Amino acid sequence: MIEHIETVQLKFSHLASKLGYDVEANQAEVLNSVLLENNNTVEKIQNSIEEIDHRIKSLDAFAKDSNLNIGNINQIMFVIHNRMISYKLVENSLLEAFRAKNSEDIQDALIGLNAITIKFAEDIDKLIAIANNKLNENISLLKKSNDNIKHYIFYLFVIAFSMILFVVYKQIKLHAKAKKDLNRALLAEKEQKKLQSQLLKYNDDLESEVAKKTKELHEKIYTHFLTGLANRNKLLEDSYTYKFKQMALLNIDAFQKFNDVYGEELGNIALQMSSDFLTKQIDDDNTLLYHIGSDEFVIAVKDSSKLSDNSFIEQIKHILKLYKKEKFAYDDKAFNFMMSAGIAFSGRKKMLAYADMALKDAKKRNIQLSVFNEDKELEITHKQDIDCYNKLLLAFKENLILSYFQPIVPIQDSTLPIKYESLVRLQAENGTVLPPINFITIAKQNRIYHKITKHVVYNTIQTISKYQVPCSLNISMEDIENNKTTDMLYSIFDSFEYNHLLTIELLETEEFKDYKNVYDFCIKTRSYGIRIALDDFGAGYSNFSHILHLPIDYIKIDASLISNIDRDTNSQIMVETIVELAKKLHIQTIAEYVSSKAILDVVKRLHVDYAQGYYLGKPEKIEKHLPSLLH
Repeated sequence: MIEHIETVQLKFSHLASKLGYDVEANQAEVLNSVLLENNNTVEKIQNSIEEIDHRIKSLDAFAKDSNLNIGNINQIMFVIHNRMISYKLVENSLLEAFRAKNSEDIQDALIGLNAITIKFAEDIDKLIAIANNKLNENISLLKKSNDNIKHYIFYLFVIAFSMILFVVYKQIKLHAKAKKDLNRALLAEKEQKKLQSQLLKYNDDLESEVAKKTKELHEKIYTHFLTGLANRNKLLEDSYTYKFKQMALLNIDAFQKFNDVYGEELGNIALQMSSDFLTKQIDDDNTLLYHIGSDEFVIAVKDSSKLSDNSFIEQIKHILKLYKKEKFAYDDKAFNFMMSAGIAFSGRKKMLAYADMALKDAKKRNIQLSVFNEDKELEITHKQDIDCYNKLLLAFKENLILSYFQPIVPIQDSTLPIKYESLVRLQAENGTVLPPINFITIAKQNRIYHKITKHVVYNTIQTISKYQVPCSLNISMEDIENNKTTDMLYSIFDSFEYNHLLTIELLETEEFKDYKNVYDFCIKTRSYGIRIALDDFGAGYSNFSHILHLPIDYIKIDASLISNIDRDTNSQIMVETIVELAKKLHIQTIAEYVSSKAILDVVKRLHVDYAQGYYLGKPEKIEKHLPSLLH
């Protein structure tokens, strides 16, 4: 009887103690893995859950198999089973949060895990207490039963004495084992308190870390990484809070070129200096400053009732004026910048877009500041620009960038071949063919101009290869400054067998920012047997030094000198001077915009070598000119 009591009840107490220890050990292991961001966290947590679940099932099975009906053990076991379900749910939530690296969800799951672990400990303590109480009760009953046996059954004294000795022996052994289990329980309780203390410390550390990460995340989301100013996300959020009615979008003019020349590191320093400058200009709490892009800033007014629209415009003009005069210095370098601005006073949800349209209008008209017009004219223009941009993207995809060819006719020596200039066109979806004036500016603004150049180059090369006819194509300063474009050109020239039939036309009206770069391009291009023409010569403030310092083969005299040369004596004198200078430099001349026989006769009399214009042929597909080619 005693052996059965010790075997069943003490084993039940041992299993319960083991379950409590495993729950606390699992909690400590989970917390340690999460804090250390251990890659084996998921596998460890899943294995621990399975081990605890196994312990509960073993304890329950042992109680049922042993018919252990002590106190409310069955009721407590039912509670523990339900507790395990909650335990699994919480640890699954922890696993999901850990996989997503969501600090807030991890903290919530750890708090839930700690609460359930404490409840587990309380339930297990109840089981152990019930088992120990029942054990002591049974021992007392056995002692009482033995005393009764001595009083009422003397003739069984020897047997009873032997049984008492046996019981005493078993009691000593049982007490020793109980003491050992009690010591183990005390150690487990001590370990539990230690783990709980560590858990509280870890929890405090976790809260501190979560707070730190939350602050860092907020800074990343709402501030610009370079200047520390509020960023676009903050602007959009504040737009709902303050319902802005006055907003200015400021852009540093030509900042990308500054980056290209001086490098991104100095560019970032310049942006920080610009940020500091603008911050100093905002001296009241009613005006907010944002850094929304690489070189774009926004100034917005919270309460427009405190500042009239005209005063806001004057304030922005004053800032632009001061910025233009500001001299930025770093190490041994000093530089100045200019800003353009677009202002909007309406369209709360579209205010930034309207300010951007006004800014683009200012850039387009080469003025410092533009205000969005309520008549939607800027919005219409902006939509047209977007439509044009989309047409260009479709044209690149569907190969709808075409080349039309206009003849360049020799008018002094008829034995020379007719040349053709390759002129870009865009074919719209409806079949309409658009001239470059409709899309070149948009291509440059959206930095896809180099793609147009690539298509025109391939169109021209294919035409020369197919018909062996001399052709020329326009290369801008933007193309020459683009390393990818020049690398593409040199790659084609390396394998092209008709380089002697190709002429590259440089636009003389564009500013030669890096003269050495242009010179190097001309030298390398001519090394392939390709000729160089200077286009639009004489337009605006023509620089005659170009033909003195660049290896030029042709001069294309600008339309401004040719279009009325039959009626304008000054134009005739100018063209005659250009021709005489060109001949002394062994450069051939081409007259553009020859639109009548009278103009043709004058330029022929002035000894211009070639003529180009609608009188001699308009730009068309090369096949339209084939009869003259075959002839």
